[in-house]
Amino acid sequence: MNKIQSTVLLSAAALSGAAAAAQPVRPRQEPAEPDNRLNVLFISSDDLCSAMNAFGDPRVQTPNLDRLARMGVVFNRAYNQSPLSGPSRASIMTGCRPDRTGVHDLSGKFRYAMPDAVTLPQLFKNNGYYTVRVGKIYHAGVPSDIGQPGSDDPASWTIAYNPIGRDRTDEYLLEGNTHPGTWMALDCNDNEMTDGISANVAVSLLRSRYSNVGSAYGGPARKDAPVRRAAQPFFMAVGFYRPHIPYIAPQKYFDLYPEVTIPENFEQEWLTKPDLARNNTSWNGGVSEEDCLNAVRAYYASITFIDAQIGKMLDALEELDLMDKTIIVFWSDHGYMLGDHGMWQKQNLFERTAHQPLLIYAPGVTDGKQCNAVVEMIDIYPTVAELAALPAPGTLDGVSLKPLLDDVDRTWDRPAFTQQARTLYGEGQNNAMMRAFSGGTRFMFNPSLDDSHTTVFGRSVRTDRYRYTEWDEGREGVELYDYETDPEEHVNLAHNPDRKTRNLMEELAALLHSSYDKAAIEQTQKTIARNRAAANQSLEPLYPRVTY
Repeated sequence: MNKIQSTVLLSAAALSGAAAAAQPVRPRQEPAEPDNRLNVLFISSDDLCSAMNAFGDPRVQTPNLDRLARMGVVFNRAYNQSPLSGPSRASIMTGCRPDRTGVHDLSGKFRYAMPDAVTLPQLFKNNGYYTVRVGKIYHAGVPSDIGQPGSDDPASWTIAYNPIGRDRTDEYLLEGNTHPGTWMALDCNDNEMTDGISANVAVSLLRSRYSNVGSAYGGPARKDAPVRRAAQPFFMAVGFYRPHIPYIAPQKYFDLYPEVTIPENFEQEWLTKPDLARNNTSWNGGVSEEDCLNAVRAYYASITFIDAQIGKMLDALEELDLMDKTIIVFWSDHGYMLGDHGMWQKQNLFERTAHQPLLIYAPGVTDGKQCNAVVEMIDIYPTVAELAALPAPGTLDGVSLKPLLDDVDRTWDRPAFTQQARTLYGEGQNNAMMRAFSGGTRFMFNPSLDDSHTTVFGRSVRTDRYRYTEWDEGREGVELYDYETDPEEHVNLAHNPDRKTRNLMEELAALLHSSYDKAAIEQTQKTIARNRAAANQSLEPLYPRVTY
């Protein structure tokens, strides 16, 4: 018996016993009137790029996201604030840039910098919503934290669920791969996978609150049965772990992709690009073409598997007549490299990683449009708040996208800013060993903002036409790409620029520098150090160990 079923049955038994013992000495209380405010279904997918049919790329089949796209608005140019799970998710959930959250790596926690921050789900919780987390919303390690809360924020939720499936329990089977930890096709059905279980939990929660009692955990509701309405609206965040590496999905999804390709790139393009712009030390990390193709196939299979789980939730909303009462947001924490520029995964400032999927459906507002405006993921918070008619905090860095939902073609002249930390190795024997272990690179692939290393930042601004990037304020290199003439970013125009290009670079540099304040960043770091020290000494730390 699962946790949800046992909770419901125990509650039912308790209510039954109480009713038998009670005497009819008080008038019967009528159930609370339903709250007709809009619900929110907040769906995330981990490490997902936009290589999907729903986002204009026919290589990957996503019939359920296609269905949602026909009702919502697809933002074709949405950009994260940092292409790494921890900082990106902290920014999405707080509506603030990484320099304010203080989260730049996988161990940072935004409440050390912003202890009184009101997160997006917390705003809804504070306004009477039932807030639920299922799976990964804030950062959680994959696969180590599957089944655990990870770096969760308890203040955000009324209740949270941490499913675990065979993709975690059968992880030992990955050891047979050529490259351990890369991918696996499981002989199982969707409901045995962590993300399949997450979708089932979400559907069960919906049915238990909105369907007739008889169908709460069974099949579809009887057509002649009245739908039972919950008196409290919900904010349900469902976070899927896939397609994050290891790419694991049931075999049937692998069968959909018998042939795949990897991007055609030119290794000599790196001669004009800064060393810190890379996230590996050799072309495709030294992996063979066959293994690269297998990885792409597994990544695509994982996406289509996730799409099927999204379909379960959309079906439940339609079955329960909730589609016209529910805002739906689909997002990823960042994009992903699949051999682009000879790189894999994330933690760089190229388009494929800085850009990711964003799709918003708002009843009575959206109607299946494509929006090409440059937007940021920190814009999600104020947008959802406005759609739900809730007052967003005035301290957010993002802006509401409601005007674009109303008119996707309206003038929108806002840039997007993305940053990536690079922790440089210092001197000494230990660091020399670490450099050798990482193939001789000068920096760690996963940044670590502690006192034993030097951390510098790459900062990038994306406008309608250009991307301009500085590494360590230009001391470690500069990049400029023109997407009208070079959409694949092969030519770094900042290398030997002419006078016209230098003038453009000065304009873009001024725009980039306007996005951060060194004094404010230094103050944030002092606040983090003070609150971290206080938490370490307190019996009630700022981030208590949580088990759900």
